[in-house]
Amino acid sequence: MVHEIFSLSKITALKAQYPQALFIAHPECEAPILQLADFIGSTTALLEFTRSNPATEFIVATESGILHQMHKASPQKTFIPAPPNNNCACNDCPHMKLNTLEKVYLCLKHRQPEVTIDPDLFDDALRPLQRMLEISAR
Repeated sequence: MVHEIFSLSKITALKAQYPQALFIAHPECEAPILQLADFIGSTTALLEFTRSNPATEFIVATESGILHQMHKASPQKTFIPAPPNNNCACNDCPHMKLNTLEKVYLCLKHRQPEVTIDPDLFDDALRPLQRMLEISAR
């Protein structure tokens, strides 16, 4: 849901407002947004791109939690969240915030809860995961 909130018009306006900024996007963003991107990558790939690229301004279309890591890794650079002035935190995934290290540990330890998935849904879900892995391996 996080990657579906970015609008083409808002990204276009941001690019006009910050013409030197590179626009980077997570591969789960919708196709029209990805077509505008200067770089597409997993969260880790986006972080590494901003760290290694000589550009000093980046428009970032992904979950907002990564912005803190980008600032830490490159404090001299500017990171502009898309959409701008997002006072409602709409680009924060409420479901991801429910995960904790303790919950992950207990799931792995007890192998619960068990999740069963319809084989057709499994096949459909596997394709975007494989795509993200392919993109992040570049």
